[in-house]
Amino acid sequence: MGYSGFTKEGGVDTSSYLVGSWSEILAVKNSTNYYIGNTPEGVLEVSKEYYQHEDTSFPRRVDLVVPIRTGMRFTGVVEEIHGQNVSWLLGQTLATNSNYIYVGALAQSYYFTFRGRRIRVSDGEQIEFCIWKCLINSLFSLGSGDEAQGSPVEVTGLDDTNGDYGGSATAPLGYILVPDKA
Repeated sequence: MGYSGFTKEGGVDTSSYLVGSWSEILAVKNSTNYYIGNTPEGVLEVSKEYYQHEDTSFPRRVDLVVPIRTGMRFTGVVEEIHGQNVSWLLGQTLATNSNYIYVGALAQSYYFTFRGRRIRVSDGEQIEFCIWKCLINSLFSLGSGDEAQGSPVEVTGLDDTNGDYGGSATAPLGYILVPDKA
């Protein structure tokens, strides 16, 4: 006799299917929202890494698991190419005062808070994320072609245990707001 708990075939909560892209992406610096714009196929990633120790018996078995790293990042392609976004993608400021964006001089790291939002089209529920203290961690490149061109973006979350950007000891990287199962 197999497991008796099998009772639901196929989808369980079909209103929870997620279709489409992040509809709103913004960076926040000094309480000012900077709207980044269209970022198709943007991906929010939350990672966890563990150290796993194996014992000396045969066959070897894992006898100790220790969490060693956790992280948040967002990757995608920023399609709206203008001074604010290019300066930001280069790891500089979001508040640009010039059309010239100079490249090559070493500068201090530029930190910001990063937020994204999307609406589940099946039920109108909102899904949101926030990464408290971030850094641009991507290569800037600008191609050409017959479709909208943009530059890759990788935003990496850093430790904000001290709460300088909104984090805390219990939420040092950020959060994800997801509706309950229907």
